[in-house]
Amino acid sequence: MPIFPFRPSASRRSTPAFPQAMLDTVFEHVLLDDVPHPDTPLPQDVLPACTAEEVGEGYNLCWQLLEHGVDRRAFRRLILKIALSGVANDEEQLAFKYARAKFKHMRFACANFTRHHRYPLLLHVVTIIMGNMQDAFKNHQRRATLTNGLILWVALSPAYYWLISTPIALWKEDDATGIIAYQKKENARLAKLIRRLDATTGHEFHVMRKIISRRVAFNDTLRTIRPSRELDQLSEYLATINGMMGDFHDGLIEKKLDGTQNYRRDRFQSPEGIPQRIRAFLERSPH
Repeated sequence: MPIFPFRPSASRRSTPAFPQAMLDTVFEHVLLDDVPHPDTPLPQDVLPACTAEEVGEGYNLCWQLLEHGVDRRAFRRLILKIALSGVANDEEQLAFKYARAKFKHMRFACANFTRHHRYPLLLHVVTIIMGNMQDAFKNHQRRATLTNGLILWVALSPAYYWLISTPIALWKEDDATGIIAYQKKENARLAKLIRRLDATTGHEFHVMRKIISRRVAFNDTLRTIRPSRELDQLSEYLATINGMMGDFHDGLIEKKLDGTQNYRRDRFQSPEGIPQRIRAFLERSPH
């Protein structure tokens, strides 16, 4: 395996190593990030502050979850098997879902914790390809499964993966003030988008859901490092919104794939309950 530069930065992200119990805990939170808890009340503090130390720990926890939690060699074998056969059994679908979830959580961490507050381009692209492949094999789209699978298999090879992982290792964390400012900016975007929920498009709806998903990911990471009932409640409240939006969005994707609804142009009314919960969250958020 070739020796690439910047490995000290990657090593720094892995030191000190978090105990496996913490990695397991944050991943359990990740898997529950869209499970509804309709009876969980919205806590008073919906914009929790964190210390600089917690920011660094949060970002490194997400790094270790990806770097030490995904066996890329085994994942590539799985990708190639699904790509060539066009099908995945229940166990294979679950393994694919778990690996993709760790990539997605790292992508969210880059937006949530770093000074850039955005996704690294190649990490973003490869995560999208994973989603496209997952949609393809779930919907029995043979050609799309093969195409996305082969691209993904190449992208996760050691040399190409180095291009993906290097920015993640090198990006610097933001300070606590910058993170609060970013979250307030995201809230402002959410407030603007929610005005369109009476007549929104699939794309606009998805943009709103991504803001919610990023916030759930942030709180799930923070409550792993700093356990508290209030952070649990906030994650559960946001996970309820995320789950409601996710279920509805799955239907939008099916309509997009079968050609019955244009994802970017056709407008519809958001399901009842989603706008009310988002408005309650925004009303309690400091401006």
